[in-house]
Amino acid sequence: MIDINLTIVIQVVQFLLLLFILNRFLFRPTINLIEEREQKITTWKEETKNFHESMQERLQSYENQILEAKAQAQEQQELVTVELQKEEDKKLEAVSEEAVRIVVSTREKLQEETELLRGQLREQAEEMSQLVAEKVLGRKA
Repeated sequence: MIDINLTIVIQVVQFLLLLFILNRFLFRPTINLIEEREQKITTWKEETKNFHESMQERLQSYENQILEAKAQAQEQQELVTVELQKEEDKKLEAVSEEAVRIVVSTREKLQEETELLRGQLREQAEEMSQLVAEKVLGRKA
């Protein structure tokens, strides 16, 4: 049979006592610290993921707003261009109408002056013909 002496029992008791002390004051706190740290890391990863998703949503929102602003600016630019073209067309039409009016007025004035000058030329021609006839005939008509 195996002889159990007191030193082996003391060593087993010491070992169990050491195991209890290490478990209570070293292993459990260390395991708890590791678990807490892993939990914090997991929480931080989730927060980082949520933050990243939030930033992606904001970025997408900002990009959409930029696209909307560009579309509105393009639309406004087109409206302004159309308005400017309309104004230019109106001004050109007004200038054309004024030019036509001036041409018509000038033609009328020229026609009036032509008629007036023709009348004056007829009178002068009659006077000249009377003078020529008087000179040729030597008497007054």
